[in-house]
Amino acid sequence: MEISKITSPNEWSYFAKGSANILFKYIGSNDYLRHKLLRLRLSKLDEEYISTCELYDFIELKCKHLFPKHIIDIQLVVLTSDFVNRLDSKGHKLMVKERYGLLLPNILNGNYKQINLSKNCQLYHDEDDSGSISSVIFEIKPKWLYDNISSNYCRTCSLNQFKQFKRHFCPLDLLYTETIDEGLKDLFSSIPKQTLDKIENVNKIPLFKLFQIYLNNENNVFLKLKQYQKINNKNDLIKNLTNSNDVSTNLSLVMTLRDVGLFIKFEKYDKFNNCHNSHNNINNLIEIDRFGKFLITCNIYDLDLKSKMKYKHWLKIENDLKDIYNSNNPNWRHCIRIKSEMNGVIESNI
Repeated sequence: MEISKITSPNEWSYFAKGSANILFKYIGSNDYLRHKLLRLRLSKLDEEYISTCELYDFIELKCKHLFPKHIIDIQLVVLTSDFVNRLDSKGHKLMVKERYGLLLPNILNGNYKQINLSKNCQLYHDEDDSGSISSVIFEIKPKWLYDNISSNYCRTCSLNQFKQFKRHFCPLDLLYTETIDEGLKDLFSSIPKQTLDKIENVNKIPLFKLFQIYLNNENNVFLKLKQYQKINNKNDLIKNLTNSNDVSTNLSLVMTLRDVGLFIKFEKYDKFNNCHNSHNNINNLIEIDRFGKFLITCNIYDLDLKSKMKYKHWLKIENDLKDIYNSNNPNWRHCIRIKSEMNGVIESNI
């Protein structure tokens, strides 16, 4: 579909950007495009650039079968130079030679209030004029998920310390039954008390309990990500990379999965909502005594195939972190260690 045939650039407004992509929100009156986002590539050096077509094929052929119910819907659309040049990118330089973009749903469409909990975690909740809340969304980047067997700090916590971020939660705590509650307490600790009270007590959404139930389900997305992030070949260990040709197809996939984002949505069940009653959501309904039914859904986004040229960046980061992995920070408790090595090659000291 050539997007310029059904819409014009002035119907798209700047929404957000990352290191490689920029998002535009549809503000026109076309029913098909309403609640959609347009994702375009930012300008990059040719040697580091991966085209939108390559990204689309990577998601469709390499990722979707791994997460058939989780990956956010995407559609490939054709661009023209005129359309791209007339978009208001707020000064951000686009890859003007790119002839394709991605159309995707706006998960945050509606009247959502945003609370930044930490660098890799945001909270959103809707609220109508009467103060009623019916849905809450966590946006989380879980980063590296693996069984830590030898270091004091996992890779994610080590990197956060290196960047001098304040401790929020360790993603490894969300993987194990014995640490889920502690991980959630850390996660929820940054939510303003007034906001959490409004969600849980005033609007009767047992958010902590719902998240707890989700994490104790063996099919939850964190465990799936851990499964497919696993390194099974010592040649794929970052410390063993010497040039871009050493970066295997599997390592490219693993590094992509180590940088995805998640939208985890908790909402009150609405018996009149066709989406809530759809076949796809039958197994996502949770009923809690005295609170009623709730729908829990999860979407994975930012499945960007990593350029093999990033191996230099990966090596630099691991060199930066080597003195942190087994350090002792009085303001940062140690991450959970798994005593026995599981199947596969464990990157505990990468």
